[in-house]
Amino acid sequence: MGDAQLDQRFAENHRPFSEFVHELITAKGSIYSSGPASYFKIHSNSADLAEATAQLFLGVRLQCAKCHHHPFEKYSQADYYAFSAFFSRVGNKNSEEFGLFGRESVVMVRSSGDVRHARTGQIMAPSPLDGEPIDHELDRRIPLADWLTSPGNRDFARSVSNRYVA
Repeated sequence: MGDAQLDQRFAENHRPFSEFVHELITAKGSIYSSGPASYFKIHSNSADLAEATAQLFLGVRLQCAKCHHHPFEKYSQADYYAFSAFFSRVGNKNSEEFGLFGRESVVMVRSSGDVRHARTGQIMAPSPLDGEPIDHELDRRIPLADWLTSPGNRDFARSVSNRYVA
């Protein structure tokens, strides 16, 4: 889901952008009956999801931190993989039902799945950028969505204002 699609969906729903983003980040179910679930079909692995989420909703490009920590960049490889861990248990599966265009794909949350730091091999606990690890027993994306859209998240506020004012 690109910028133009996000802007269009937001305009159609007439509700706070923070609610729209929270619903998008925690979406699951059929991509045909739950539009926000398509975000997890388009970005199908934890690395892609972390990069897209950081860029779209925080105005932060994390791609370089995947491979190295540049001395002039704010976020490290550890930050990258810890942020990716929020999405490590999200998966797509084919449902038994047939959708409009063939087998229907369903976004679901698995009971296991971790992200390992590429250099150290360490299993990374899900952590927001510049934050302490937070987890959820059912869905790691819930505390991420809460943090992302919280009134105190200056990067989210700046990203939203840049999207609609700049």
